[in-house]
Amino acid sequence: MHRPDFQTQILIGICATVWVVCAIAPLDLEAWMLEQFASACGLIFLAWSIKRKIRFSLGAKASIAVLFIAHTIGTHFTYSLTPYDATFAALSGISINDLFGFERNHYDRFVHLLYGLCLAEPTTHLLRQLFSLSRSACRMLSFHIIISSSALYELVEWIAALLFGGDLGAMYLGTQGDVWDAQIDIALAGLGFVMVYIADAVIQKSRTLINTTSRLLNNR
Repeated sequence: MHRPDFQTQILIGICATVWVVCAIAPLDLEAWMLEQFASACGLIFLAWSIKRKIRFSLGAKASIAVLFIAHTIGTHFTYSLTPYDATFAALSGISINDLFGFERNHYDRFVHLLYGLCLAEPTTHLLRQLFSLSRSACRMLSFHIIISSSALYELVEWIAALLFGGDLGAMYLGTQGDVWDAQIDIALAGLGFVMVYIADAVIQKSRTLINTTSRLLNNR
């Protein structure tokens, strides 16, 4: 049986610790239990990846861990009530809500952005190992997977809200009165994905420019 390397064990330990801490006395137990659906889907995906012997880079594993931790914190407080602004203000003396004029809790938007940011590379790695496709083709497919899975989750939230109704359904849906909440969440996931590959393109261009400049200077 494959044994995870030391770095992976550290990441698993951190994620498990955060989950246990956040599972203790959550703000709303019923909402916390509903939010575990996303956590379960992620664990099923990782178990399937291990079974298929998919290998992720350390950076890809770390990004998955960051997304898991952010989601787990949101499940403890509920996404609509996660005190990100109060926490940041206590640490820095700056209120994010006052700085940008936010009138709602944007923690859910932050995690949707992270969804695209953190899963861009892992999804591309997965597709490259499963199929004989170019990196650019895998990136395009990854983008569609991120967008479609985000839309699917919005549908799951809608169905859950219809089934459970009341305050629990409204809390799980988390629109906070924004009629465009689902569309914005999907768009943010796509934006996060695009940001990763814009940054990657800039880094690659910078490396090429540096290498070219270095060769020219050495040939003088």
